[in-house]
Order: sequence, then structure tokens, then C-alpha cells
Amino acid sequence: MNILEDLWFGNISPWERPFKKDSAYAELLALVIRHQEDLLSRLNDEEKEIFEKYAGCSTEMHDLTEREAFIKGFTLGARIIIEVLANECDQ
Repeated sequence: MNILEDLWFGNISPWERPFKKDSAYAELLALVIRHQEDLLSRLNDEEKEIFEKYAGCSTEMHDLTEREAFIKGFTLGARIIIEVLANECDQ
């Protein structure tokens, strides 16, 4: 299978990124989870509902930002390849 077929059939998931358990990302994720659990334990039901709405909107905004960054990066990579190939043909 080629890369376009892999992408079509969902064998490539550009949004999924594994991380090492001892990485800075893993440490930050653990802190986020710990602080979120601590905050939720202190909120009443109405406040929890408001927080959940906030968290959902924040996640949606983050997803949009990541999608735009992916598209810009992919487009830049494609432009670089096109320029490299064009320069190679000129030589």
C-alpha cells in the first residue's frame, strides 16, 4: 500500500503522537490531570457543569489550532518538495 492509501484507510493518524513516560509532555499531562481532579473535587454540581463546558470549548479551540498548524505544515512541506524537484529539473 502507498502512503495515500494508508492515509485514506486510516492507517496513518497524523493527530496521534506517542510520548515517552519520562518526557516533559508526560510530566505536564500528569500535572494537568492532578489539578483538574483537585479542582473538580472542590466544585459543586453547577460549577462542575460550567467547568465541563469550558473544558469542552477549550479542547475544541485546541483541536482547531492543531488542525490549522497541520495544514500549514503539510502545505509548506509540499511547497518545499515542489521547489526541490523544480530546481533538480533545472540542473
